[in-house]
Amino acid sequence: MDDLPKTVLTDICRRALLGCAVVLGACGGSSASKKTAEASAATKISACTLMPKEEINRITGDVYTTAESHDDGKASESGCQYTTSTNPAGISLNISWITPRDYSNAAEHATMQKAMIGGAKLGGSLVSQTLGGASMPGLRSGPVEGVGDEATQNLLLLTARKGDYSVMVQIYPADMMKLMTDSTFVISVVAKEKEIARLALSKL
Repeated sequence: MDDLPKTVLTDICRRALLGCAVVLGACGGSSASKKTAEASAATKISACTLMPKEEINRITGDVYTTAESHDDGKASESGCQYTTSTNPAGISLNISWITPRDYSNAAEHATMQKAMIGGAKLGGSLVSQTLGGASMPGLRSGPVEGVGDEATQNLLLLTARKGDYSVMVQIYPADMMKLMTDSTFVISVVAKEKEIARLALSKL
């Protein structure tokens, strides 16, 4: 080795180091990919940013003037309340999610996904049993088709899930008395909740 020119020795060292880097990269690639996936999945979601009040107004035909965040520092949940000066209850939108670090295998992952709306499904079932299936004119609690992977309606609360994300949407109309007497009005409120949920899920 001492007889080799310095430039040749330098080239040999450079190639050796490059080879080591390739090997180390191959060995650590899986771990690095997993960390990247977890970081991506754990990215903080803001319900108010995901669904600005302009989108809500377009869907509902109303004019909500305020979108107030209710995140409360939670790592995997975000809420937004849309209100007006005459309707302080307005619309509530809540988004929750799970990330790869929350589960250890595929079976646990699937179970956790189902659990995301398990409570809402149970609540809807109990309401249907208690009220004989009808809670308001034109409104039935129970499974909902065509929203995410699965969805359920519990009175005026719509809960839906797509993959690792779930959304809850509830509209509080300014004229609450119409909910008790006008089935067409109730059906239109539920239809708006479904459209809000669909659009929110499509962005996740």
